[in-house]
Amino acid sequence: MKLSWFVHEPVDTETANELLSRYASRHIQTRKTLAADPRLWLVSALLPHSEWEPRQDRTYQNSMWE
Repeated sequence: MKLSWFVHEPVDTETANELLSRYASRHIQTRKTLAADPRLWLVSALLPHSEWEPRQDRTYQNSMWE
């Protein structure tokens, strides 16, 4: 599976630290860089990437409803 960097929109320091701790708990590599606005941070995470979208769960779907 391919890995690619996902970059969050600029966030404040508190939110950036929360994102970093959540990713760290899942053992995901992250980066925190200063945004163009010095009050905000960009948080990047190295996440798995697939060429195909996930299949839709059809557990509770009836063919009559489609």
